[in-house]
Amino acid sequence: MGGGLKQDATVGTRPARRVMVTGMGCITPYGIGVTPFWEGLVSGRSAISALTVFDPAPYSSRIAGEIRDFAPRDHMTAREVNGSSRAVQFALAAARLAVVDAGLSTPRVDATRIGVFIGSSVGTFEYAAENHAVFLEKGIRRVHPLFPAQSYGGVVATQLAIALEIRGPAIAVSTACNSATDAIGLAWMYIRSGVIDRAIVGGTEAPLTPLLFASFDRLGVMSRDNEVPARASRPFAKDRDGFVLSEGSAVCVLEAEDVARERNVPLLAEVAGYAATSDAFHPFSPHPSGDDAVRAVRDALKSADLRVSDVSYVNAHAIGSRTNDPIEAEILKVVFGEGIQRIPVSAIKSMIGHTMGAAGALQLISCVQSLRTSTLPPTINLNEADRELGLDLVTQTANQRIHGVVLSPTFGFGSRNGAVIATHAN
Repeated sequence: MGGGLKQDATVGTRPARRVMVTGMGCITPYGIGVTPFWEGLVSGRSAISALTVFDPAPYSSRIAGEIRDFAPRDHMTAREVNGSSRAVQFALAAARLAVVDAGLSTPRVDATRIGVFIGSSVGTFEYAAENHAVFLEKGIRRVHPLFPAQSYGGVVATQLAIALEIRGPAIAVSTACNSATDAIGLAWMYIRSGVIDRAIVGGTEAPLTPLLFASFDRLGVMSRDNEVPARASRPFAKDRDGFVLSEGSAVCVLEAEDVARERNVPLLAEVAGYAATSDAFHPFSPHPSGDDAVRAVRDALKSADLRVSDVSYVNAHAIGSRTNDPIEAEILKVVFGEGIQRIPVSAIKSMIGHTMGAAGALQLISCVQSLRTSTLPPTINLNEADRELGLDLVTQTANQRIHGVVLSPTFGFGSRNGAVIATHAN
């Protein structure tokens, strides 16, 4: 790590308007909704299995986190399903679950004061790839005339705004694996500054398509432990050999505290801080020094008016990469100093794999559930933990521990860094 980095306990000034989580919804390899997601995590059960969505035989990696029990018509109309991508369908289903969970009826509130902020790394890539294959095989007359409207980068936010009748900003965010974290942060800034009162925010990803899978396979960044899929994703393990690609979506309803209290709904947690930085280093790899990633975490804490000593739990980005996991560990050690030995760390991707642009939203839901239940999900597959990393990992089984401030960092392709701070809503 950079020798000039030092601990920073500086605090900033928290704006008066607090931002609360009032609803959550997700579609994951565990199933439909927050309950199976959380139960899967705390039970330490892997959701990774053999890849079936296409023939994996030519690939070195043949495992993934697939969603197998998702029926789009259970969550949307035939018109919404027709011509929409799997990423859009995931997001719309998760958003509707979150809106119901929040008890929010969008027609009954000022729709101009609600925003949509949805992150995705590859977005509608699988839809575009499938339609291109149809075009090559069957020609121009089989091209859907609305293809451009269903395949551009902002379509997920557009479709959610239309379906939920939301008339505030509808913003799509694509910052690789930071996408959902940055979407959450952008919504947080809009709400706390008073531009809007509420936001539908999160991430979605449907990356299990042959062309994209082939690219990651050739890069050699995915796990090739195909014989026992459940142990393939091994963040922070000594024998980790890459990430496991997964699909899914997670969406939260964020509201300004005052408007949420007017509705007299439960406040699940507070999104208290956010920050993002860039290493400006490499299209794929993080900067080995970790300097700018450290700055992102420190700036997020400042924005929450908190000190590093206030953090009691870290829900790590940790994807199982040979090179990236040690850099993340060093980032945490620089931020927290010797205190990192007393801060429990979980890597939920050991169970659900890497959902890329949706990862930050799934981490936030996990953090909110941890705050609500005083339960820390485990990091599984750590029979041989990398002790050189020096982290207090929650291993194998869930840990019952009361805590009040959680850090959820993400680090994405393009040398991007982001951090969200969540706390109790009191």
